[in-house]
Amino acid sequence: MELTKLMPPFRLKNLELRNRIVMAPMLSRLCDPDGIVSQKLIDYYAERAKGGVGLIIVEYCYIDEKESKANQGQLGVYEDQLIAGLGDLAEAIQQWGAKAILQICHAGRCTSAKYMGRQPIAPSAMPSYTGEMAREMTLGEVEAIIESFSEAARRAKTAGFDGVELHGTHGYLLAQFLSPYTNRRTDAYGRDRGLFALQTLDRVRTKVGNDYLVGYRISGDEFIEGGISLSEAKAFAKRLEASGIDYIHVSAGIIETGQHFVVPMYFPKGYLLHLAEGIKSAVSVPVMAVGAIHDPALAEEALQKNRADLIAMGRALIADPELPNKVKYGRFEDIRTCLRCNEGCSSRVRQFKTQRCAVNAEVGRERQMRIHPVSKAKYVCIIGGGPAGMEAARVLALRRHRVTLVEKEKELGGLLRYAAVPAFKTELKSFLKYLKIQVEKLGVEILLDQRATPEFVKELNPESIILASGSTLRAPDIPGIGKPFVATCLELLSGQFKAGERVVVAGGAAMGCEVAAHLASQGKKVTLVEMLAELATDLEMRSRLALLQLLKEKGVKTLTNWKLEKIEKGYVLLIDRDWKKQEMATDSVVLALGLTSNQELLRPLRENFQEVYVIGDCLEPRKVYHAIHEGAFAGRAI
Repeated sequence: MELTKLMPPFRLKNLELRNRIVMAPMLSRLCDPDGIVSQKLIDYYAERAKGGVGLIIVEYCYIDEKESKANQGQLGVYEDQLIAGLGDLAEAIQQWGAKAILQICHAGRCTSAKYMGRQPIAPSAMPSYTGEMAREMTLGEVEAIIESFSEAARRAKTAGFDGVELHGTHGYLLAQFLSPYTNRRTDAYGRDRGLFALQTLDRVRTKVGNDYLVGYRISGDEFIEGGISLSEAKAFAKRLEASGIDYIHVSAGIIETGQHFVVPMYFPKGYLLHLAEGIKSAVSVPVMAVGAIHDPALAEEALQKNRADLIAMGRALIADPELPNKVKYGRFEDIRTCLRCNEGCSSRVRQFKTQRCAVNAEVGRERQMRIHPVSKAKYVCIIGGGPAGMEAARVLALRRHRVTLVEKEKELGGLLRYAAVPAFKTELKSFLKYLKIQVEKLGVEILLDQRATPEFVKELNPESIILASGSTLRAPDIPGIGKPFVATCLELLSGQFKAGERVVVAGGAAMGCEVAAHLASQGKKVTLVEMLAELATDLEMRSRLALLQLLKEKGVKTLTNWKLEKIEKGYVLLIDRDWKKQEMATDSVVLALGLTSNQELLRPLRENFQEVYVIGDCLEPRKVYHAIHEGAFAGRAI
């Protein structure tokens, strides 16, 4: 794959970027309390700069100690005492050859009094996403905040950052003034909703000068009734250009429609590219595109077709900091694919936890989790070739242990082989391929179609054992479950079972919802039955909203608070919590009713070997996140 646009240098005002890949700003929650730069934060960004990215936009910083803070764990740029730490951060990025921009932000209504001890403020009085009422800003507060933005930009320049980006999207204060959904003022800032942002840009220029890089992040579409549309965003982009903005970074959405900017796997790749293309058609300054453009081929195509000038990747560079260098040297098969699962990067925000990544256990612990070769190698046997076992094998091999991986099936992958079947889960296919390639490249001995009986493991005589034998689907005691038109979702996804035209899917967790969407994509008439009140509650919020939208788009009928009671030829019997029953006609029944751990080998192994680690679904059925992290830790523990 020849990347003639993505990888060559690019001139952004007075900056020479080594390529057109930009690390998009994403809240990491790795700073110290009060928004102070920490060593963990420096390590995190330095690792990505080292990986070859051209430009890093450091996550949004709050600009004052009043109401601007949007979240716990947010970086600050609100006073001069923070300049020293910010300078260390900028330097750590730049010494690896990347340029560094600091994004500055005011939360407006997108915050809570528990973060700053004050009532949120906004252009107009209205509830915040937490339900707290934000009060309308006074003209004096408008002026003070414009000054705070300019002072934050001055601090960024003093600290040594190569530029600043004004955060005017995702429903934060600059976007709130621009959007008719949130700005209902009748004064000058209501009559001209772009005035606040333009005045802010002008004041920033007075502090940093015309030669300093200043960009603006805008929502091309807020995906909410009454919000900013692409046509309005294009008109405002022209005004930004006329006012001297140096580039425009096109995202989308507001806090209430977050699934449209932290794009889950259930939405297509390049989900927001049309918005960047629309803005680019209206302006001549460089336009940066973002939104699930982590495939290098897609990024190159977007540049070739002149849909954007720069490609911003967020989660892709969290998952694999070395992605740009791997692209540069043609090592595409070694790219650790972002799953767009939002587990770790997004799911932990509301828990006030630091950033993690489902496929990269080093995130936020770059120094602590660095892989070091062992002084004395051991012989390790891993039982189970799913994601947990393969990640453990990868890490052990990198540390120069001798590893044998035993898998009872004829190929590696465990349950991921089935989970990756639906067309909307292409990233999971890529990640599974990545794991297989890594263990093969690293010389792991792989024994396929081999059951790891206690006797067989004794013959291998390993010094350490990792049990990663995974899980199997539960077999519930439902009358009629053994009928030929009934199958598990694994039998369906493996191709062993062909569903009829009318299908009932039992089980409304993520697994059942995905199977229902998969079947509906094939033109089947699908009814999804769940005994709880809500569907896909095991997913993080934004992924759940996207999956529910997908089910609706595919025409899946959903029944909550109903349970599968009995299966008969041609129909199923359902029962609700009040013992009310109903019959539903169907040709096929697909079961997605949870998993149970495979622990048959645990006791005999512990009786015969001193060092036995249990990881992944074998310990407890959970997510890819837990499988990879436990495999990573086990690989480092031996």
